[in-house]
Amino acid sequence: MRILILHQFFYPDHSAVSQLMTDLAESMVERGVGVTVIAGRGLYNGGGKLERRENYKGIKIERAWATSYGKRTIIGRLCDYLSFYFGAMWKLLRVERHDIVLALTQPPLIGFIALLISRLRGMHVMALVQDIYPDVAIALGTVKEKSLVARFFDWLNRRTLSGMDRIIVLSECMRERVEAKVEVDGSSRIDIIHNWADGKVIKPLPPEERNPFAEEHGLQNRFTLIFSGNFGLVNEFETVLEAALLLRARADILFLFIGDGVRRDDIKRYAEAHKLENIRMLPYQPRADLRYSLTAGDAHLVTLAEGLAGLSVPSKTYAIFAAGRPVLFVGDEKSAIAKLVAENDCGAVFAAGQSSQLAQIIVDWAANPQKLADFGRHARTLFENRFDRAHAMTAYLDSFEKCLRGEEPELEERLRSLSEN
Repeated sequence: MRILILHQFFYPDHSAVSQLMTDLAESMVERGVGVTVIAGRGLYNGGGKLERRENYKGIKIERAWATSYGKRTIIGRLCDYLSFYFGAMWKLLRVERHDIVLALTQPPLIGFIALLISRLRGMHVMALVQDIYPDVAIALGTVKEKSLVARFFDWLNRRTLSGMDRIIVLSECMRERVEAKVEVDGSSRIDIIHNWADGKVIKPLPPEERNPFAEEHGLQNRFTLIFSGNFGLVNEFETVLEAALLLRARADILFLFIGDGVRRDDIKRYAEAHKLENIRMLPYQPRADLRYSLTAGDAHLVTLAEGLAGLSVPSKTYAIFAAGRPVLFVGDEKSAIAKLVAENDCGAVFAAGQSSQLAQIIVDWAANPQKLADFGRHARTLFENRFDRAHAMTAYLDSFEKCLRGEEPELEERLRSLSEN
């Protein structure tokens, strides 16, 4: 079996999906699958000029030319998207034929290009839906729902998903969103595979083991809440920042933001405007140090803007579960992550705007280490039972095999039905 992964970012990029796709590619190679990746030469937050070709742990990486302005401005982001569309198209036409092309959603609707070229070259094609566009942009207010742009891209996404041999989604509520867009019965072609973390690498730190990250940043004697990852538009930060404001007099409580993204300056400006010494910001940490940075927090913040349930899934949560840390989820309570936290007793869930309730629970947790330990134990148990890397890799391999077997509905029947529509 030979798989081609199409995603704008890949190793050595540090963004969450890039790391997940690196895990997937490595594991498939270990299981005897040939893997090629088509990515861009830039990095998620801009800059970088990676090698055009590279062999990494048996993975063949082909990097298409594209601009690399990053996420700071809309114009820069559009330039990166458009240039990668053309660069990826050229690579897909020239790369050796594979059994399956797995297309992600970065940049949005790159799957349409994958679908066209895969059909032209006689390759199977699958969609891995990490985010649903243009629905995310509509929910964030970036695009008006009834606008010509929104209607066109929604039509394009529906055609793309309907033409796929198989579709992988991240949760049950995302499956419902995707099923509503597939024009030919797609229920038998959709697999739910959650994102994951590597439980051998990221795991709870024994009490007797020192944490160099916590020591370096002076976290040992403070109750530390960590938000780790991309500071994106899909996140809900206002409630968290207001809670920090309410707790400004508590010198023993720290809000630590680790990462980068388009909302970084918003967080920084808020902290400076209110002179909040309980907010600290650090850049992305090396992946090799995640075991220590994640376990340095007493609890972790996971946020999702209202209306994004089923459209986007905060993948950082699985690494938090792996680290055996409790989760404070803030935002859309209908999301899969909010339900996991609530149903498995590994943290607490708050709607956007519940800053005073959030602040109160933080005070309560800071005074009750046994409660934190119980939440953390439940989180690790949930992770080991459902979200360890090995579980996901087996599910992906099964999905690839289903794609090659051509499970019903048959491709010819599906394409005929689409043409009639």
